Amino acid sequence: MPSKTDRAVEVHGFALREIRELRGRKVVDLATALDVDRSYITHLENGSKRRVSAEFYNALCAELLIRDSRVLLANAPERVA
Repeated sequence: MPSKTDRAVEVHGFALREIRELRGRKVVDLATALDVDRSYITHLENGSKRRVSAEFYNALCAELLIRDSRVLLANAPERVA
């Protein structure tokens, strides 16, 4: 999981949208929970914005109940068998 000392994390927008929808969350609800404008979430999901602070990334993972934060990374490391 990215630490708070990291400057930015690159988010995989398609994965974000899929997980959000699987959790039954609407863009506006997620944005409200994270205290950001809904357009910010939309930009992340469609890829027009990709980098977020490590703090925001951690909050996003927590809000979507993501245990393994690598699932939202744009450049996720390979899983070791």
